[in-house]
Amino acid sequence: MRLGFELGQIQDHMFTSIGHTGTAYPLMMLVAALEDAKPGDKILVASYGNGSDALFLQVTKEIEKARDRRGMKKHVASKKDLGSYEKYVTFREILDIDTGGRGEEIAGTQLSTLWRERRMVLGLCGSKCRRCGTPQYPPQEICANPKCGAINEMDSYRFSDRQGILFTYTGDVLAFSPSPPAIYGTVNFDGGGRWMFDLNDCELDALQVGMPVEMSFRRKYHDAPRGIYGYFWKATPIRV
Repeated sequence: MRLGFELGQIQDHMFTSIGHTGTAYPLMMLVAALEDAKPGDKILVASYGNGSDALFLQVTKEIEKARDRRGMKKHVASKKDLGSYEKYVTFREILDIDTGGRGEEIAGTQLSTLWRERRMVLGLCGSKCRRCGTPQYPPQEICANPKCGAINEMDSYRFSDRQGILFTYTGDVLAFSPSPPAIYGTVNFDGGGRWMFDLNDCELDALQVGMPVEMSFRRKYHDAPRGIYGYFWKATPIRV
């Protein structure tokens, strides 16, 4: 090694398992390195492309608080292969596809509304009643619990890091989906709260009522005329 490092000091590039992920690549390798790092370890992160950046970091004892996070290892272990190259080029919009007679036009993205409701949309933040403790999404001013009805007694409550169970689901073969059928389901969150989400990384025949699911932040649509990609949370069966 020209820089004097030993082979054991070089982080696994993961190229054979995840490929080249572009801008996110060095940060993903950093996350993988931090999973095995100990307090006092020193980490050099360097990227290249249109220019180059380098960061020199030292791990502190705060790393112990992040041990239970999913990280790279669990994400890679729970990956689901697409199964065909056609799906890949479709998802990347490299191949034009016919949306059919039921293909829906994407409504214009309301940027001012998205900014105003960014915690609800991007953070999946609802509310939790201080009086009765009922979580609810989207955030409410009046408690949805019919036995409570408290007004303006809500705290912000995040659902994105909570698991749940699949209460009900359906496969829609009429609505357009780049990976038909379009699958939707209602999720009952651990600790309370219920909402309907798109289901992804799954096959319709493999789903069961009561199976555990988790939230995954995914692309929801592409507003091509405005060059905007919309993101929201989808439900994914827990595999690892």
